[in-house]
Amino acid sequence: MIPNKEKFLALVSKEKTNTLEKNSDRIRNRAMLRESQKIAIKVLKKLDEMGWSQKDLARELNVSPQHINKIVKGQENLTLETQIKLQTVLDIPILASYYDSKMDNIGELISMQ
Repeated sequence: MIPNKEKFLALVSKEKTNTLEKNSDRIRNRAMLRESQKIAIKVLKKLDEMGWSQKDLARELNVSPQHINKIVKGQENLTLETQIKLQTVLDIPILASYYDSKMDNIGELISMQ
């Protein structure tokens, strides 16, 4: 009878995997996805406030409506240029999202007291 350890080792691949690297990438991408989603919410709220459609924004930014659709779905890794254009056209703080969340946390702490 073959011991369990030998059975297990027979099943384990001898190839070197990059599982740790893949998991690290997924964690980094998750953080970027969260930021993209926060930006998407800001953009959608501002479009609603302005009465604009996604097509209106696409025309103002000189990009395709499909590109805007990806942005508002939070699926786009925005370039710095696109972030600045969004800030300028919509007059919203895109690049300050880190500080926005810090201020929200401070506000929650203050309101708890």
